[in-house]
Amino acid sequence: MKTLQHFNEFVKEITSNNSRKFKQEVLQKYKDDEVIKRYLKIAFDPYTVYGISTKKLSKHPEGVRPYPADSIFDLFYWLEKHNTGTDNAIKMCQETLGHVAAYDMEAAALLEKLICKDLSIGVEAKSINAAMGSVVPTFSCMLANKYFDNPKKLEGKKFAITTKLDGFRLIAIKAEGGNVSFYSRVGKRIEGLVEIAEEFGSAFPCGTVLDGELTVSNYFELESKEAYKAASKIISQKGETPKTGLTYRVFDAMYIDEWREQNCTHTYGLRRELLHGLFKFPMAPVSHIELLPVLYKGDDVSKVQELLEQVVAAGGEGVMINLLDSPYRFTRCWDIMKVKKFNSLDLLVVDMEEGSGRLAGTLGAIHVRYKGGNIVKVGSGFSDEERKLYFNNPELILNKICEIRFFEESSSGEGANKTYSLRFPTWCSNIRDPRDKAEADF
Repeated sequence: MKTLQHFNEFVKEITSNNSRKFKQEVLQKYKDDEVIKRYLKIAFDPYTVYGISTKKLSKHPEGVRPYPADSIFDLFYWLEKHNTGTDNAIKMCQETLGHVAAYDMEAAALLEKLICKDLSIGVEAKSINAAMGSVVPTFSCMLANKYFDNPKKLEGKKFAITTKLDGFRLIAIKAEGGNVSFYSRVGKRIEGLVEIAEEFGSAFPCGTVLDGELTVSNYFELESKEAYKAASKIISQKGETPKTGLTYRVFDAMYIDEWREQNCTHTYGLRRELLHGLFKFPMAPVSHIELLPVLYKGDDVSKVQELLEQVVAAGGEGVMINLLDSPYRFTRCWDIMKVKKFNSLDLLVVDMEEGSGRLAGTLGAIHVRYKGGNIVKVGSGFSDEERKLYFNNPELILNKICEIRFFEESSSGEGANKTYSLRFPTWCSNIRDPRDKAEADF
């Protein structure tokens, strides 16, 4: 109880000011406080989940005798080992919350947020670790550079080409005990993937980590943009609503120890062999998890443009290139490259303006920040529904990272007076996770 109250004072202090510098100073102040560090790990460890939600806590389980928790830390230890969200676990949480609330309602409210993994203090794991040491496990995956930024990176190399999917990056983890969990590329837990979770749990061995893209099941029957919008509609459903009609298309894999240590030295060629074996001999039938096929393997660079044109002509977005002899790097690198007919950038939306004429009373354009702080106006690509939605709800798009497609960069002036812009900038209906701000191109 006293440890929870101590952590509550810390939370009130660090959330009393939104200044980044202030929050870092608070973290530094408590850098040797083991109680605070333990609660921070409970709150922000992306790999530790408790199987409890606010909705489940509102249930009234009958006829269960929960394990008696001797302390707050005892409760979380038990939940970590039994993260199934059963009536027994719910009753255990309810009794502990009731005991705390009898003495301190504020501490009880904080405990509920910790149990439901719903606490926010305005800092991410990297900031916590920078100030206090390795407190919270970090989460990162392999991200691609743009092939046309430096085509020479491919010369003399053996590589594989696959289709570039316009979906949602998904990391699937099956722990040693059989529990399965799913994460976005920034470590956000994805719930409700009932069909995929059932198949992943039954068809793949414990200790497996898969990396792939979550798309609608009929992805290849749709234009890339429409497929993305359809998947987004399903994935954005709140709470524990089952997210069905999706297919997990896998393009990489490793063992769980390699993922936890963020160190995988097996080459892409060897990882593809692992994938081939997993999908050739699954332990149970799968229909919502598929292996993304390799379109070409070799060293003929001309195949990049050839396959790019084929994929784009079929309505796809582009292709991906993996160097066969490269390890899985947990960062953006040249071992994997994305190739699109049109270039694209992830840019920060800093302003918006009303349309005129037919578009009066709706969104006319957004303003995004580009190279050197130059502002680019993007008015194309929005549907009428999107124009109404974002004009009436600006918080859905302002200060968010969005994908903008363009033909090429343009510039004018010289030296210090040189300015930059984009030719044919187009909205792609693709808003990144808010925690992706660090991944903005400018």
